[in-house]
Amino acid sequence: MLSALSVAFAVPVHAQDYNELPPDLEERAKRLDSGVMCPQCAGQTIDESNAPIAAAMRTAIRSQLRDGATDDAIMESLVQSYGDGILASPPTEGFSLLVWLVPPLALLVGAATVAFTVRNMRRGRPAAESAAAGIGDALDTPTGEPLPFDLVDRELGEEVDITEKR
Repeated sequence: MLSALSVAFAVPVHAQDYNELPPDLEERAKRLDSGVMCPQCAGQTIDESNAPIAAAMRTAIRSQLRDGATDDAIMESLVQSYGDGILASPPTEGFSLLVWLVPPLALLVGAATVAFTVRNMRRGRPAAESAAAGIGDALDTPTGEPLPFDLVDRELGEEVDITEKR
């Protein structure tokens, strides 16, 4: 009976020693775990995954941390083994830099377009007319004659006041 109790208490203590890290290393391990994608699970990092390969990768990271490896060295070894797809965040160099640059640039262009449109709407001019006016008042005829759409309105029997539009 005594030997059964000693075995029962020895297993949890041994398992605890195997997984337990000092607080600073554990923090680094969690940061690394959240930056590595699970190769088996779609869209999950290894800290979110319950797959056996994710558990093995977490164990390998902790083992390398115990051996004194730097975070960069650990990530580099994972990239060499699994490729750039293993990283939760794309690299910030080479062609992958576009992943970081295009969304903010698209957001800025969209915001500028909205601001330009709202500004022109507040002035009472449609955006298309403002753009054409910026080119050189291409919509106005030099002789003061009605615009082509005014002629269409007249033919349809609608009253047109040329002075209102100018």
